[in-house]
Amino acid sequence: MADYDFRSGLGFDIHRINRRKKKLVLGGVKISSPFGLEAVSDGDVVLHALSDAICGAACLGDIGDYFPPGSKLSRNLDSKKILRFVLDKIKGDYQLINADITIIADEPPLLRHKGKILKSLSGIVAGCDFNLKIKSKEGLCVLGPPESISCLAAVMAKKIGL
Repeated sequence: MADYDFRSGLGFDIHRINRRKKKLVLGGVKISSPFGLEAVSDGDVVLHALSDAICGAACLGDIGDYFPPGSKLSRNLDSKKILRFVLDKIKGDYQLINADITIIADEPPLLRHKGKILKSLSGIVAGCDFNLKIKSKEGLCVLGPPESISCLAAVMAKKIGL
């Protein structure tokens, strides 16, 4: 494996909307919504995509390797625990520089939650600069069916101790 000063990682997650569930969590923030997301864990697509992006930058596989969907450990899991687990895995080896995150959803309206999500992310991942974009699918089947929320995350990390 080659040693580089900087590494990048890309993460993606998607979950179907479940109108029977009434809890929607994005970026560690409970969002007022008439629905939740179908998932084994709390379904936080933002934290899942970010965790996978960090795993990618550090060549650690993906969060499914550590939290398999069929595992009792994953059931109703707070996704902040997943992100903290990944951050512990890279501690001392990588420093996160920045993360660029795009939430893709037609509903609920998310722009008013953008600041809370950014604050939550900064509170969980100290020292990392975050950029957050919110995009509509405009009714198209872009990155999943219309009845879903998806998220893309890209991170830049610096390898420590080279």
